[in-house]
Amino acid sequence: MSDFKVRQLYGGAIEISIPSRFIDITAFRVIPDHQECFVDDRTDQSIIIELLERQDHVADHESAAFHFNVVADEADVAADKRTILNHRALTKTDMPHFEDEVPKFILLGKQMMSKFNETAENTLNVYMAIVRLNRSKTDLLITLNAPLTLSSESSSVKAVGGTVPSFNPQEVENIFVELLKTLHIKDYSLFQHQ
Repeated sequence: MSDFKVRQLYGGAIEISIPSRFIDITAFRVIPDHQECFVDDRTDQSIIIELLERQDHVADHESAAFHFNVVADEADVAADKRTILNHRALTKTDMPHFEDEVPKFILLGKQMMSKFNETAENTLNVYMAIVRLNRSKTDLLITLNAPLTLSSESSSVKAVGGTVPSFNPQEVENIFVELLKTLHIKDYSLFQHQ
């Protein structure tokens, strides 16, 4: 099991436990203010937390699938190269810092996508959860990307040491479960609209 470290997000307004092997990419890349991103180069895994405008036209039970497809569209993943494998509602047991009446959902998807400006496609599992903060007009998205196979032409092959990253899929699922259990909004003033 991974060694977890509490991370302060958005200036301390949100905290979450993330494996210590993940580094904050803001140390070497500019990212949008609405995102917090962490990567592990040895496994090519990434964790992304995003604060997005709540999409009122999307039903709660369709919100995770909606955002999965928006993210895939933004990454230029063709419709035939993405699929949702599993989707369900989350409970207070899954996310103890949120009451049951707060809409929250999880999905597991698979995508074939290229990194950066490459043409080589990698196959990855996408673990995604959404918390719909109705009063704050915010969709809080938590994503863990975990490559299953890397193209031999991918820039990730050298860092990972081959075309099949060496990690246990059950460990990845356990990491995502821990992310959800520990996600805690400490200061809701983060969501005040200007």
